[in-house]
Amino acid sequence: MTPIAAASLPKTALVLAGGGSLGAVQIGMLRALLESGVKPDMVVGSSVGAINGAYFAGEPTLQGVSRLERLWCGLKRSDIFPWTWRRLFSFIRGRGHLVTSDGLKDLLDRNLPYRDMTCG
Repeated sequence: MTPIAAASLPKTALVLAGGGSLGAVQIGMLRALLESGVKPDMVVGSSVGAINGAYFAGEPTLQGVSRLERLWCGLKRSDIFPWTWRRLFSFIRGRGHLVTSDGLKDLLDRNLPYRDMTCG
């Protein structure tokens, strides 16, 4: 196939929205799309959709979706939003944040199947 013919083929993009814990619903959608033979050319997302999209882009297979499903099923609020009484009192006094991004950063560092993203 010539490059011009390849460029004219339709492209499929997955667009994954945000919505906190509603991101868990996206796992079923990803599974159903793959089982139906839909293979996206690109993945775009915002908020939790960007996180799911990044994970999926790293392993866009049923096995990858199953791993993401297990990750979602094992999450607790405290994994993402850890807080302490000290942090609460500091927040009330106007000297800090109630929750830091450390929990989310640690979760991503432990579970994303790659470290860098490059465009091909």
